[in-house]
Amino acid sequence: MNFIERIKPHLISDDVLIQEVVLHAIHDFPYLSEENVNALVKEAFHNKEKQLSILVYIANHPLNEEAIQILIHSIPGMDKSKTHLAIDLLNQIEPKLALKYKPDLENYMNADKWALYELLANGTKEMVYAEYQKLVNTLDRAVEFQHDAFVKAKQVAAWMVTKGWVTEREIEAVIQAELKEPSFSFDGILNVYMIGRLKLEQFIPTLACLLDRDDDVLLDEVSVALIRFQSDEVVKEVKPYLLKDESIIFAASVVENIKSDLAVEALREAYHQVEEEDSQDLLIEALCHQFSEQALPEIREHMEKEYFSGLVDIEQAVYSYFAILGLEHPDLEEWRKVAMERELDFRSGSEQGKMLQSVPVHNETKVGRNDPCPCGSGKKYKKCCGK
Repeated sequence: MNFIERIKPHLISDDVLIQEVVLHAIHDFPYLSEENVNALVKEAFHNKEKQLSILVYIANHPLNEEAIQILIHSIPGMDKSKTHLAIDLLNQIEPKLALKYKPDLENYMNADKWALYELLANGTKEMVYAEYQKLVNTLDRAVEFQHDAFVKAKQVAAWMVTKGWVTEREIEAVIQAELKEPSFSFDGILNVYMIGRLKLEQFIPTLACLLDRDDDVLLDEVSVALIRFQSDEVVKEVKPYLLKDESIIFAASVVENIKSDLAVEALREAYHQVEEEDSQDLLIEALCHQFSEQALPEIREHMEKEYFSGLVDIEQAVYSYFAILGLEHPDLEEWRKVAMERELDFRSGSEQGKMLQSVPVHNETKVGRNDPCPCGSGKKYKKCCGK
C-alpha cells in the first residue's frame, strides 16, 4: 500500500488531530490527485472548524475548474476574517483558467494581477521575458522580501516553463554563475524553481549542496524542487544533510516527502546518529508522516523519553501515526489527550491564537524556521505561518 492509499481514508477525518497531521503530511507532497484536492475544498466549506487548516495546507496544490467553482460559490458566505485564504488560492490558478472565470473572480484580484494574466495568456515571449526581468529587478533591489512580487515572478517562471521558453543550457549557465557568488540572486532562486518544474535530474546533486545555505527563500525553493523529483537519487544526495544542525530542518522536509522505503531508512539511520532533541523530534515527525511500519522501532523508542524539544507536536504526530496504521500502544489515549488539550488551547485559549485565525501573515522579513512566529501565536515559525 502506497502513501496515498494509506492516507486516503483519513484525508477527511472526524478526528481533528488526525486531520491536521494528514494535512501537514500532504502540504508539500506534490502529487495529490485533483479528486482529493476537490474533496478537501468541499470539506473546508462543509465543516467550518476545519476551514482554516484545510485552506492553509492545500495552498501548494493546483486547483481545477471544479475547485474554482466551489470557491466562487462559497467565498461570499465565508467569515470575512478568513476570505484571504480562499482568495490566495485563487491568486495562484493557471492564467487561462483565471481569464475564463474573470467575471466571477474580478472582484477578488487587483488590476495588476489581471494585467499579468492577460500578458501571460496573450503576450509574446519577448514581452513575458521583459516582465520576468522587471520582477527580478524589483525583488533584488527591495530592502525587504516582497512576497507578492515573488509570487508573480514564480507564476511568470512557471508560464515560461509551460511554453518551453526556458532551456536546460540557459538554466545551467545561470546556476553556475550563481554558485560563484556568496548568495543567490532572485534570478538564481527562480531558476531553482524552474529546475523542479522541469524535473532536470542532472541538477539533483547541485540542489542538495545548497541545503546548508543561510537563505530561507532559496532553501524553500530548493526543498520544493527536490521533492518534485520523488526520486531515491534525491534521498541519497540529501541524506548527509540530515546530520547537520544548519540543514536538518529543510533536509528532513525533503526526505519526509520522498515516499519510498529508502527515504524511511535514511530517516531511521539519521535518528540514531543525531543527539540534539530538536533534531530527533524533527526526524520522528518526518517518520510519522511517511506512515510506514518500518519506522515503528524508532517511534516506539523515542516515545519512551521523558522530555521532548517542543519544536513539533510530537504526541499528535505519533498518535495519528498509530491510529492511521491501526497499531496499538498503551499510551495511545494519553498522547491523544495531551495533543487535544494543546490543540484546544491554541484554537480558543489565547487571544494570540484567535489573532492568528483573523490576520493574514506573510513572511515579509527573513525569519528562521526555529524562531518564534512573528504573528505572536507562541508556536515556532515552522509550525505556524511557515507551514
